[in-house]
Amino acid sequence: MVKSDDIFLFVNVVDEGSFSKVAEKLELTNSVVSKRIGRLEKELNVQLLYRTTRKLSLTDAGQALYGKARLAKLALQDAQDAVTGYANEIRGTIKVTAPSVSAQLLLNHAVATFCQQYPGVQVELSVSNHFVDLIDDGYDLAIRTAHLEDSSLIARRLIDSQWIVCASPEYLRLNGTPKFPIDLQSKHCLIYKYEGIGSDLWQFKVDGEQENIQVYGRFHTNNLDALRQAALADFGIAYLPRALVHEELLAGKLVSLLEDYADKNLGIYAVYPRTRQPDRKLKLLVEHFRTAYQSKKEYFY
Repeated sequence: MVKSDDIFLFVNVVDEGSFSKVAEKLELTNSVVSKRIGRLEKELNVQLLYRTTRKLSLTDAGQALYGKARLAKLALQDAQDAVTGYANEIRGTIKVTAPSVSAQLLLNHAVATFCQQYPGVQVELSVSNHFVDLIDDGYDLAIRTAHLEDSSLIARRLIDSQWIVCASPEYLRLNGTPKFPIDLQSKHCLIYKYEGIGSDLWQFKVDGEQENIQVYGRFHTNNLDALRQAALADFGIAYLPRALVHEELLAGKLVSLLEDYADKNLGIYAVYPRTRQPDRKLKLLVEHFRTAYQSKKEYFY
C-alpha cells in the first residue's frame, strides 16, 4: 500500500535535488531515504527517478507524480496552517517561473527585496521563455506575457506591455524609413520565433481595422534580446516590447516607427493553477511583483 509519507518524501527529494540534503533536513540516513523511495517505486510499479552519481532527474512517471503530489503537499500544509495559526507567519518555499525580459528588468531585484523583507521565505526563480505546465512542473506561480486562454489558471494582470516597431538611425539612413506598415515588405525584418513557430505576420491597425503584414528577414530567433542587439547592430527592423528597448529609445540608439499603426499590446499576468489556493506568502509575492511593474510603468507603455 502506497504511504502518503513516502510520496511527500519523494516531493522533498525532487525539490532538494538529492537524497543527502533531504536526509540531513529530516534527520534521516541516506539509506532510509533511498529505501523509502525504492518502496514507493515498487508499490507504484514504476521508476520515478534516474539516479547518477552527480544528479537526480525525473522519469515521465516521476514528473507526473511530482506535479500532483506537490500540490497535495501544499494543500495539506495550508490546512495545517489554518488550524495552528502558522499561516500568520510568512514562511515557506515559492517556485516561480518568469520570462527573461521581465526577470532582467525588475523581477530578479524584486525577488531579492521580497526575500529580504520576509526572511522565512525561500523563492526559487526559474528564468525561461519556454512555456511550462505549472502543475506537471511543480510551479506555484508563473509570470506570463500573453493573451491568456487557459481556463485552468487563475490570473492577475500586473501591467500591460506595449510592443513597438524600431530600428537604428543608421539602418534607416541606409535603407529609408517606412511610412506605412506595407512598406515593411521591402525592408529586412528581424523575426521573433516563439517555441519554434513564427510569426512573420506583424499586427497593425490600419483605418481602424486590424491588418497583418507579411514581413521577411534572414534572422529568426526565440530570444528577444538577440533581436534587440541585431537592431542595434543596424541589421534590420524589429517588433519588440517597449520595456526591452526603453533605454535605447531614450539614448537615441533606436527609433520608434509606425507609432500610429503599431497594435500589439499584451497583458503581463501572475498566474497559478485553480487547484493551488494562494496562501498569504503567494498573495504577498504577487502584490510585490505588481508594485515592481507599476514602479516602472513608463518602460511598458
